[in-house]
Amino acid sequence: MSDLERLSTTSWERSDRLFLEMGKLDRTPTGFRLSGTALYRGRGGPTSATYLVETDASRRSRSVRIEVDEPTGLRTLALHADDEGRWHSADGPLDLPFPCEDVDLAVTPATNGLTIRRLDLAVGAEATARVLWIQVPSFGVRAVEQGYQRIDRDTYRYKGRYGSYKLTVDANGMVLDYPGGGWRSVAHKVSRRVP
Repeated sequence: MSDLERLSTTSWERSDRLFLEMGKLDRTPTGFRLSGTALYRGRGGPTSATYLVETDASRRSRSVRIEVDEPTGLRTLALHADDEGRWHSADGPLDLPFPCEDVDLAVTPATNGLTIRRLDLAVGAEATARVLWIQVPSFGVRAVEQGYQRIDRDTYRYKGRYGSYKLTVDANGMVLDYPGGGWRSVAHKVSRRVP
């Protein structure tokens, strides 16, 4: 018997290039788990990126694992955070200017939903999140600040390093439309809303 409770499942496509992704948000005994796989045409040919992000009960991202399978081979990045939001690899702590409570993977819109869930903003409220931003497939990592404003029940304004966009989300914060990256949900299911 699984210890996961499925909350939301969706698939996305992109309007600007060949891309298809499926992502899932589950509740675990200790927090939440976001996982998914994106299939796309990378610079070297057919590429898949599989990710897993886990949070604690306070919805802070605590670990991330990404596997990128390209024609040249398979590469993996695994990072974890301590209680202060400092991130570490197997080689030791990352040199970042500030602690980060969230993770944003450049290959998917789904990770924005984890930040939205953690912030839990009232309509009209806004906040700045300190985020570990990870470029895929290069695995470049940096600490960035991202702004979120809740416009209405299902809409947020996101402000990041590449612009400002309106995101629409489901009842569990899973991003459905992210026009800044051309992502659009093409199939979606909410099993149960969890506050």
